[in-house]
Amino acid sequence: MPQPDRITGLPPGVRAAALGRRLVAYLVDHFVPGIVLYLTVVLPADPSAARTALGLGLTGLWALVVWWMFATRAAGPGMRLVGLQLVGFSDGRPIGWGRFLLRAVVLTALTVSVVGLLVMLVGLLRHPRHQGWHDRAADAVAIKARTLAPRRPPRPSTQTAAQQQSAVVAPAQQEPEQEQEPRSSRPEPVGAGVAAGSSALAPTDDATPADGEAGPAAARPSVVARADLTPRWSAVLDDGRELDVRGLVLLGRNPQPSPGEEADELVKVLDDTRTVSKTHLSLEVQDDGLVVVDRGSTNGSTVTTPQGRTRRCTAWSPLEVPDGSVVSMGDHWLTVRQG
Repeated sequence: MPQPDRITGLPPGVRAAALGRRLVAYLVDHFVPGIVLYLTVVLPADPSAARTALGLGLTGLWALVVWWMFATRAAGPGMRLVGLQLVGFSDGRPIGWGRFLLRAVVLTALTVSVVGLLVMLVGLLRHPRHQGWHDRAADAVAIKARTLAPRRPPRPSTQTAAQQQSAVVAPAQQEPEQEQEPRSSRPEPVGAGVAAGSSALAPTDDATPADGEAGPAAARPSVVARADLTPRWSAVLDDGRELDVRGLVLLGRNPQPSPGEEADELVKVLDDTRTVSKTHLSLEVQDDGLVVVDRGSTNGSTVTTPQGRTRRCTAWSPLEVPDGSVVSMGDHWLTVRQG
């Protein structure tokens, strides 16, 4: 599977927007309303109320058009002119009305404070993806224009899932109860443990044949250790290290378990840009598969499936990841494998 860029963390073929083009796009978006206000309000010596209302109305209309274009088309007039887009870092889709409004509010607040704007600009110059605080607040990134990522398929509703479950369980509940043999008297099918990942079938202590009985050992009841039934998972870091995930694995710049928590392995990630938190995320094998948990990191974590679908992790919320997925943490990533 193609790996994200080591520096930016963006998928192959996706390039962060150049700062010069972003500046041109910003000036274009603000040039039109500036000219309108100048001609209707500033230039006339004594502007009438109607002229002022016209200027403000046209400016508001322009702002709505720009808002709509960014929210639904991923680019305003300025970005379209210079070949850029503003998309969600987690999904590659337009960021929507609410997130664009949040981004605009943060940028306005920084501009008013002046000092905040200057500090943000320095950080924007140093950030690998040129993300300012307003971009990170909206989980947005400016990129070179490309085909937008496909929409995610809708999840099945809870009601549908419940109906399917009841449809499967109901017939079993309607079957008449039958007298069952004791568990120790029913042999386990030969090869069942091997199919589940076991290396051998071990007979139970009470499986010794009675006097006069004879039979192969494979026909006697057996118990397979739980550890043998657990699928083997591993994780390959972007620096080439391979981890064997058997218990709780913590990753970060200097990972530490929470109070009362026991970790099987602590994995340090070398991160000069400090985009990875001290304890960024955890990996753990559970009954359903491999589960990743973002441990409240600053820059967050994302999971990209082999089909190219990306989902941002909710802090402290377990997320099951399929085989072959890429888990990004800041500017670093790892690939999970089963077997």
